[in-house]
Amino acid sequence: MRPLACLIALTIASPAFAEEAAPPPPPHNTVGADGALVLPVGDYADGVNFAAGALVRIELPVGTGFVTGRAGALFHAVKDNVANLTFIPIYAGYRLPVGPSGFYLAGELGITIGYASVDTGFGTASDSDSKLGITLGAGMKAGALDVRGSLFLPDVDNLMGLMGTVGYDFAAF
Repeated sequence: MRPLACLIALTIASPAFAEEAAPPPPPHNTVGADGALVLPVGDYADGVNFAAGALVRIELPVGTGFVTGRAGALFHAVKDNVANLTFIPIYAGYRLPVGPSGFYLAGELGITIGYASVDTGFGTASDSDSKLGITLGAGMKAGALDVRGSLFLPDVDNLMGLMGTVGYDFAAF
């Protein structure tokens, strides 16, 4: 009887001696930089070949995803080289991871500040304006590397392009 009691006691107590798997570390706030390339579509493409620039990105874990903020400058290659056009997007959004693979969906909303200038026979003329902008996209995050493709609407009412970004998280806190 005594060996049976010892076996039962050992069976009951053995899970207490087993090593528990460590929970995954909590996600960190990150700061990164993204290189961006925009291919204009529709009316946007009538006057612009492409845009390229850089964005600063911050991500804060909230719920199952991350609240994001991105701001930077996109410089445009204008057709016929008749003007200069720069967009300054200032967007906030949410990045939602889909499964453990690093794939995610993202959406952003914000203000796009546009600045244009043109040289004329009478001097330089310039103008600036701000419009509501949106990005809707998907991407893959592997460690500090972030690759994203998005539908880019710098002016929701009028302009549309395809944006690709490649980014790197250079700080976590």
